[in-house]
Amino acid sequence: MNGAARFRELLLARAIAAGATAYVLALAGLVTTGSVAAQAYPNAAVRIIVPYGPGGGTDNIARALAERLSKRWNQPVIVENRPGAEAVVGTEAIARAPADGYTLGFVAPGHTLNPSTRAKLPYDTLKDFVPITMVAQTPFALAVSNDTPARTAQELAALAKAQPGKLAYASADASSRLAGEMFNALAGVQILNVQYKSIANAITDLVGGHVQIGYASLSSLLPHHASGKVRLLAVSGNERSPLAPDVPALSETGWGAWEISAWYGLCAPAGTPAAVVAKVQQDVAQISADPEYRAALLRLGAVPLTTTPEGFAKFIVDDIAKTSKILKAAGIHPQ
Repeated sequence: MNGAARFRELLLARAIAAGATAYVLALAGLVTTGSVAAQAYPNAAVRIIVPYGPGGGTDNIARALAERLSKRWNQPVIVENRPGAEAVVGTEAIARAPADGYTLGFVAPGHTLNPSTRAKLPYDTLKDFVPITMVAQTPFALAVSNDTPARTAQELAALAKAQPGKLAYASADASSRLAGEMFNALAGVQILNVQYKSIANAITDLVGGHVQIGYASLSSLLPHHASGKVRLLAVSGNERSPLAPDVPALSETGWGAWEISAWYGLCAPAGTPAAVVAKVQQDVAQISADPEYRAALLRLGAVPLTTTPEGFAKFIVDDIAKTSKILKAAGIHPQ
């Protein structure tokens, strides 16, 4: 068994010991009182904390889901943006919220990256949350401003080598920083990082030509590519995305796979009743089967994807292990 596999097993054992799967086991045999609680839920407004600023892909997808949940539940579902410290501020707010089902969290790759990029977190990623379901997934994308002459990823690499220290890429969280450093390693270049407080701010400066390169989820960048404000040069994964078939996968360069993607999911504070977790998961799954909702997410550059709470818990454990390995190989250490 290699080191990564051992690390993954340790994380999974920790999640089980902390009760991360207890919620799932309870779903198979809910007692009558739990079923009654689920039927009554929600009977008041529900808030979804998004640990990122407004206007980015994470926020847009959260709002699309919140709108449908509100209609389904006949209750207000309010999206509350709590950006800061690469999603740590908002994620801590989720962990500290009452575990009554009336506060949910909308998490993204930073949730599984921060344990490896932060020397200390004010919460435990595995113990302080109960996973509910994945919501959507999308590739990462490499974009350049219209002022940048490169038309392909290879031309961008050549430009960076010809002008060392002149090009910079915008990042707003650990995942976009990881994407940029992975590109540097694959292309054999040293493009500088400029850190922004939110992905919306980073994209604004990319559109304005204040920074030459941006890495973000395809859902965040696709609208700006479609409107001609930026140019997408590549997407992650081993094949082109059906959301942007005109944009090549970075693997087409022959440099190797750009193994990073953006995902979005719902969680709740640890201790949230299992019956409530089950109801939210089931309602999101039914919403995701609706063609109008699926079309809305596709327009945002994301593909709807739902899981069981158990499946999402396992994904989180595995992603922490995978990204930790990649970060170490890229020389990015906890700070």
